[in-house]
Amino acid sequence: MLEAINSCLKNLESSYMLSFREVSEETKKLDNLLNDFKNKDIKEKLNKSEILRITKSIEDLSIKNEYKLNLIKDFPEYFSKIKLKK
Repeated sequence: MLEAINSCLKNLESSYMLSFREVSEETKKLDNLLNDFKNKDIKEKLNKSEILRITKSIEDLSIKNEYKLNLIKDFPEYFSKIKLKK
C-alpha cells in the first residue's frame, strides 16, 4: 500500500509539468489511495523509512505548489501575456 502511495506521489510530481487535467487526475488517484489507507485495518508493520519518504514527497509537492501559486499571484500580467501568445 505504501509503495502505491509513493508511486502515485511521483506521478503527481511529474504531472506538474504537464496539464491541469493531469494534475487533477493524479490528485484524485492519490486521494483515493489515502482514503483506502485510512479506512484499511492495517495488520502489517509499517516501514518507518517508507513513511518518512512519503512525508518528504508530500512536503516537497506542497512547497512546489505554493511556489507556483505565488508566482501566478505576483506576476499575473506576465502569465496572461504568455497565454495570449499561444
